Amino acid sequence: MVLERSDMNTLPDRFMHFATRSPHANAVTYNGYSLSYTELDTRSNRLARRLIAAGAGPDRIVGVSLSRSADLIVALLAVLKSGAAYLPLDPTYPFARLQYLLSDAKPVTIITASDIHIPDSGLARIELSEKDGEENWAATAIENSDRISRLEPDHPAYVIYTSGSTGRPKGVVVSHRNVLTLLDATVPLFDLSATDVWTAFHSYAFDFSVWEIWAPLLTGGRTVVVPSEATWSGDELLDLLEAESVTILNQTPSSFASLERADANGSHALAALRLVIFGGEALDPARLSAWFGRRPTRPRMVNMYGITETTVHVTAIDILPKMILASSESPIGRPLPGFHHHVLDNQLETVGDDQIGELYLGGAQVSRGYLDRPGLTATRFVADPDKHGERLYRTGDLVRCFGDNLNFIGRADTQLSLRGFRIEPNEVEATLDAYEGVTASAVAVKPDPDGKDGDECLVAYVVMANGKLDERDLRNHLARLLPAHLVPSHVIALAALPLTPNRKLDRGALAAPPPRKTGKANLREELLRQRLVNRPR
Repeated sequence: MVLERSDMNTLPDRFMHFATRSPHANAVTYNGYSLSYTELDTRSNRLARRLIAAGAGPDRIVGVSLSRSADLIVALLAVLKSGAAYLPLDPTYPFARLQYLLSDAKPVTIITASDIHIPDSGLARIELSEKDGEENWAATAIENSDRISRLEPDHPAYVIYTSGSTGRPKGVVVSHRNVLTLLDATVPLFDLSATDVWTAFHSYAFDFSVWEIWAPLLTGGRTVVVPSEATWSGDELLDLLEAESVTILNQTPSSFASLERADANGSHALAALRLVIFGGEALDPARLSAWFGRRPTRPRMVNMYGITETTVHVTAIDILPKMILASSESPIGRPLPGFHHHVLDNQLETVGDDQIGELYLGGAQVSRGYLDRPGLTATRFVADPDKHGERLYRTGDLVRCFGDNLNFIGRADTQLSLRGFRIEPNEVEATLDAYEGVTASAVAVKPDPDGKDGDECLVAYVVMANGKLDERDLRNHLARLLPAHLVPSHVIALAALPLTPNRKLDRGALAAPPPRKTGKANLREELLRQRLVNRPR
């Protein structure tokens, strides 16, 4: 795809180009209901005007708390058109988590619906279910003259919170320029076009969603919002891919494992599917052996590595059948065009070929930093010694160099990765320590005894003052305060935590949990299913 204009330097500008060019093409589909580009444009314009009247604009934040639906896409686009950045407030999150996000980000208003229950922060709310809410506002295009100030490429587009090492989640501020740089680098790499149909599979509070929502809408394609049930069921997801003629699917390796098992019965041709992109966690190509046995040439399989702080995706590599016999390390390929990178040892010296070092990244996809955390930003976003005035993001990830290609090895610190989420142990451990009777705690990622081969889970280890653990009550405590992906699947009581000779926690010595006697699904899945079934709360 070759874009015809050079002035499309914000996300609304880029969207308007395709809305004007193909007004009747479908832009969004959810549960069989579709919005055309014109309908999406019209509805988002009206909502954007309401937001501007409520104080939204450049360098301001608007909270969005909506369930999966076409309305969610309308709301996100409307926030961008108003000039503000959107703050995902996933309604499946616990109240305590949402309260923290609202108090830390300080949005000017919140878009929600009457059936969504979120904490009362004293902010004005715009409910999409209000009768005649948008109809009273003009549907004409939003210009800079309509906004409280001019929207520029370096203004924030969204703020997504990630796990925090201090026990407090931190908001990553990502600009329009960051997102468009990612898009412009990947359009030729994957031949993205208006003929593509994508799935919006992941939560909009997870940065993989940025790629799934905006890549199609800013190239003239269509995004299919995946119903909650299909994110759990590989069979239902396969049915959706076939019914909607999906061409591009994005998955974490953990999610894809469920799809792959469902695909084994061979009942779906998936003739339209041309590209599967992995991301969010380490990929072991050997786990794709059965898939390649059935589908050796199509679809194209690509692994991408990325970080919220550097705008979703950083590197890419095609995964080929011959790789299933290679090293168990996760191949992540080479950086996208526009990135420059350094792989450094502990003395900040460049490592040689086949050596392991920490990855530092620079380029136009490196985000602003952390919302209202200048000190933390300064520790992770450091001066680039080779480019005056530019910055590098210190990833904390260890990689091995093979010429221009990289393999992901693991973390240089204690941060964990599971199902696409980066987890700071301190955040979970601080919540465990707040439970009455816990005198020490630790968390680790271990093989899931109740999952399929290769599945992993988050495990908590606690030392109780009286030696007695009420596991159900502790889990309820965690679920009230943490999102489901941070709630350990297993809790193990120990007499003492294992220590190294230097008297530091020895995470490697923490034993894997035994299988559950009941054979139930792990706690994380139980919690997520319960929240999906019981909404609104």
